[in-house]
Amino acid sequence: MRMFKLSTLVLLTVPAMAAPAAAAPASSGETAPSNVVARYNFDGGATDGKISDLSGKGSHLTVRGANNGTVTINTEGAGRYAAFPAACAAGATCGRAILEAPDTPDMNPGTRNFRWAASVRVTAAQMKGKANIMQKGLAGSGSVWKLQLTGKTGRAQCAMTGKGSTEAFTATSARPIADGAWHKIVCERTPTSLSVSVDGIAGSKTTIPSTLSVENNMPLRIGGPNFGESSDMYHGQLDDVYIQLG
Repeated sequence: MRMFKLSTLVLLTVPAMAAPAAAAPASSGETAPSNVVARYNFDGGATDGKISDLSGKGSHLTVRGANNGTVTINTEGAGRYAAFPAACAAGATCGRAILEAPDTPDMNPGTRNFRWAASVRVTAAQMKGKANIMQKGLAGSGSVWKLQLTGKTGRAQCAMTGKGSTEAFTATSARPIADGAWHKIVCERTPTSLSVSVDGIAGSKTTIPSTLSVENNMPLRIGGPNFGESSDMYHGQLDDVYIQLG
């Protein structure tokens, strides 16, 4: 198990454009996978409320917050990572924060091969039901692709719904990951399948129609779908997010 020494902790308040940042499992010198259309490792922190897209495509993230949500910047070892607001009791007014990038053609895969991935660290105590780690689109309003954690045990789940359909296709990890350790989750869509892996271990694989097309005008959102009272917010830590097309 890789151990890190916590060397820096900075607390920022979001809506004044907080700056999450970080990288625990991945270092800033890691080579990006081929065909990457967006990548964020948080090592550079935030400048004027923006987190740089390392792919060179220009899909920079904006930090957004509600109810005085906060984002913490942690430094461990050689890297930095983003930490999202803690969950709070039912009925309470809770701070929320998400990261958002604008809609771009590269994030609308249509029927093409597509991969989206992130390294996450979350505990069972931080799970309050489903938690959306990253997604583009909303269920019930066109097409969507997303990565989420399900239930209080925190199994990783990749999900897609195509244009003109309400049928959701999902692939779920073999084991829960809400154990306080870093895990790399990879979702992959091929012409006829949707699959998930965690730390290289394959989970379920679901057959999907070759005509399933995902294309919408929604932004990419990381950490939650929106700021609704019942939205599936993520309350853990995040590093090395990337999206790969083709």
